[in-house]
Amino acid sequence: MADTTFIDTSTECAICLNPLDCLSDNNETITLSCGHRWHLACLKEQLASAQPSKSKRLIFSGCRCAKCSAFCDHPKLENLTRRTDSLREKVDELVVEQLKVDAPNAWRDATDSNVSSNSNGKAKLIEEGRRSYAFYLCGGCDEPYFGGTIECADEMNIAEGTGARRGELTTSEDRLCKSCSPKSQAICQKTFEHRPYHVWKCRYCCNPSTFVCYGNVHFCSSCHDKNPLSLEVIPCKGREKCSFPMPEGCDKHSNGSTLECEQVYYCVMCDSSSSLGAAAAAAAEEEEIPGSRNLIVNPSGEEGSISTRGWQHPSNGRWKVEPMGIPVDDGITRFNYVSNFQRCVMTQTIPLHRYVRTPSSTSTNTALRIEISAKYMGRTDCPSVFRMEARVANIRRELIHQSSTSTLEAPAGFWEKATLTIDGVDMNVAHEVTMIVYGKDSRFWRGDYGSKVCHCSVRILGTEEELREIFLPEYINTQAQHERRSNYMYIRERIVDIFLPVLLIIFFWLISE
Repeated sequence: MADTTFIDTSTECAICLNPLDCLSDNNETITLSCGHRWHLACLKEQLASAQPSKSKRLIFSGCRCAKCSAFCDHPKLENLTRRTDSLREKVDELVVEQLKVDAPNAWRDATDSNVSSNSNGKAKLIEEGRRSYAFYLCGGCDEPYFGGTIECADEMNIAEGTGARRGELTTSEDRLCKSCSPKSQAICQKTFEHRPYHVWKCRYCCNPSTFVCYGNVHFCSSCHDKNPLSLEVIPCKGREKCSFPMPEGCDKHSNGSTLECEQVYYCVMCDSSSSLGAAAAAAAEEEEIPGSRNLIVNPSGEEGSISTRGWQHPSNGRWKVEPMGIPVDDGITRFNYVSNFQRCVMTQTIPLHRYVRTPSSTSTNTALRIEISAKYMGRTDCPSVFRMEARVANIRRELIHQSSTSTLEAPAGFWEKATLTIDGVDMNVAHEVTMIVYGKDSRFWRGDYGSKVCHCSVRILGTEEELREIFLPEYINTQAQHERRSNYMYIRERIVDIFLPVLLIIFFWLISE
């Protein structure tokens, strides 16, 4: 078999262009493991200038052989390559970690084959991640961390010329990984283990972020799409109107381009945010407007993991039912609906004429007030959107009232409530009300990664006296009564869950005896 070992026949060093075989001590020649020959002093100068800097993203191109792009490898260069070799291994671990977040299905389905032999192999995905992701050195622990994409960094560099990129800080004290950031440490009990589960605020508005760029600048989807040319700061409306956790001792968020505008809302894993806890407690104590029971059938998918009973699906994208991950009411609700990469739509029509008295049978001609609401949430690893619409129609199915939310970014990792109220609905005309729920993920991931929905509700608002005037006697059931019945049903189900296995064990034991 012929010898295939590569031999570099060059006579000049491709860096300094001086002869390679000169006997001078300053022009010692070495041969790298790839087979290419260089002056040792030239390679040392190249590798010294390629050492990682905390003020810029990690780039390892200066550590490669300029002729073949193989990483420089020689015993006389170990003092200069040891650090970068270690960082490259750590960066590859971070690439895998990020791929599992950004493309979990692709990573799961990929094989362990070599890049050249299988285009769907994990090695291929890692190589793509190296070319796509940007990593930085933390000024606290001196370890690499994920800081966005190279594409964003390059776009900002083009937009601002050769000047410093927006948010790309130059001091080690300012560029910190999530584990070392005081903002994370104030919220999370295990910052290193939980770092993928920290929900950060967008630097330029109050929405939870879905992107990080330039190492330390967090963006929501809307601000990220506008960056860098048309990005504008959206001021916080203050504690009374803004539903997101406030910094301790502040009545509004700081939004803008400075580091002080960064904030961690909470950690999904340990949920130790005192601000979030206070906000959740306040929401729980919020007085509900008096009204009827919920008229929606199957508001959260309680029928089980595959049932959407009561709902229609007019589009190809179908909502599904999944076990609830983050509780919404101390574990009483166990399921929620979830959308996917398609535009998922589900509708439910409430026949008002079956519940409400005819106007001639009431003492007063009372106009209806209808409340339509739902709680919605997104994942922490995939941004998603949600929209809700309500339509009131007459007996001929002609539209007489319509109301809709805007397309909302689903909050990452916590539940929010969207509410529509339609006033002045004429009892002589209104025949039915339809609730429509839209949802999808924003990254087109394969699987159920879109917005989640539960507690879908349609209620007639009013005091108990007003409801007795409006509703037919057999359908009078206030929200408080309905909640008491729901709690009873939950307790009954828990008793069955606990004692049924015990009874089965006793039964089979008796049979075996």
